[in-house]
Amino acid sequence: MVRIVNEKITVYVVDDSEEYIQLVEESLSNIPNFEIIGKAYDGEAAIKGITETKPDIVLLDLVIPQKDGIAVLEELQKEEELHNSVIIMLTAIGQDKYIKKALSLGAEYYIMKPYDMNLLPKRILQVYQDSERNKKPNFRIPTAMNSQPRAIRAKERQSYTLRDYAEADVIKALRDIGVPAHLSGYGYLQKAILETVLSERGFIPITKELYPMIAESFNTTPGKVERAIRGAIQKVWQRMNPEKLAKFFTYAENRKDAHPTNSEFIATIADKIRLMYLTKY
Repeated sequence: MVRIVNEKITVYVVDDSEEYIQLVEESLSNIPNFEIIGKAYDGEAAIKGITETKPDIVLLDLVIPQKDGIAVLEELQKEEELHNSVIIMLTAIGQDKYIKKALSLGAEYYIMKPYDMNLLPKRILQVYQDSERNKKPNFRIPTAMNSQPRAIRAKERQSYTLRDYAEADVIKALRDIGVPAHLSGYGYLQKAILETVLSERGFIPITKELYPMIAESFNTTPGKVERAIRGAIQKVWQRMNPEKLAKFFTYAENRKDAHPTNSEFIATIADKIRLMYLTKY
């Protein structure tokens, strides 16, 4: 059982989804000690808001406009007065290199989307209570690393693989379309589109191969994968933002009442990303 502290714990939330921030607010409202004192939808606003409010806890997504979560961490580490802030990453990116980078720049904990919102307050409180807020040697990286030559930083970027870039582009596409990151279907869609983009064939038979592959990765069943993906697509189509959808689905405006099938949705986004790579390289 988590011990509830007596003093107020101030929280600043950073995510590009207004709906997602609202879900976080509703979740944290169950604990009277939490007080959300600010929120931002992009990196520039986040840096300004966090610097001004100096919260006890920062909930930070990695994929946000203007400056991403890593860039935000790099800016915050320069602020001496923020060294007591506990930074928790809430993100759909689960690759080790991003996790290690975030932790090296001062993040205290890393929570993968989607997750149970009912458990969020408990987890945040545990991290907050366990952290030695006045002794955070990892928050500031050495000056030598801050001032490393541009050539070294370029060499680091070269270590990124095609999968890394493709995953980032898939996440951006899902964000642009408006797929809610808290849905279980979000993770399944991300995996489905990514593997399709990287497939040498340009497609993966959805029932025979793709659903079973995703089910094995998430320790679930192909049937649950299919239903969750269908539910996420239905959610996007119910909201019907023609401007966002038109970037990928030119027929969206004429098919308001008929959302694409799972295979059509996955293939359309994957083809768009693959075409972008062919044009670029």
